[in-house]
Amino acid sequence: VTTARAAADPVVSASAAPIPPPAPSAIAAAPTPTGLVLAREAGVVPAAQASRVLHVGDSMAPLVGNYLRSIFSSSGRQYFLETVISSSTLDWAEKGLLREAMYKYDPEVVLISLGSNELFDPKPERRGPAVAQIVAQTRGRPCLWIGPPLWKKDTGFTDVLQKNLGHCRYFDSSKLDLPRMEDGRHPSWAGGWRWADAVWRELGGTEAVPGNSHPKPGESLTQR
Repeated sequence: VTTARAAADPVVSASAAPIPPPAPSAIAAAPTPTGLVLAREAGVVPAAQASRVLHVGDSMAPLVGNYLRSIFSSSGRQYFLETVISSSTLDWAEKGLLREAMYKYDPEVVLISLGSNELFDPKPERRGPAVAQIVAQTRGRPCLWIGPPLWKKDTGFTDVLQKNLGHCRYFDSSKLDLPRMEDGRHPSWAGGWRWADAVWRELGGTEAVPGNSHPKPGESLTQR
């Protein structure tokens, strides 16, 4: 009688080379933008690549906007600046000013410079609904709220502001060291350039911000 023997397990040589891991893809993934972004068909890109930008606000807006506008216009893109001097979040919310501008310009990205005229409201909570209403008027577009450049401690408005921003991103201008005009509140044009440069980086911009974009003597700020 012949007894069948079970097949022995294959013997693996100790000197055999280990199986290498799968090779990584030859195409490296593009780094994810860290600032404000804009969704495009090909993927997410920095907001600095927007074709149409709307910047609204009080008298602080041109101190940033006049510098940024030159970057966009130099490449054939559009940067709309709507300013209402001495205005507040209550003004913009009650009058629907941003809603009107959104339909007028149909921007891809919205920048908001509001709050400097209400920093010392003893009841800042009443500003919360106005902030939320303004955010709603952006119609969900990528939005950066450029916070007021504090010149002294506020009474709680900036906290109320940040709690009501919804999808909008907040840029904390109080962290910047900005030279000021004689009133001690508004940044000087040199301070405005420094401010604009910081905002531009937040939008994902890499180009240098031109330093000669402020109004010449005799010219007025862009305003509504």
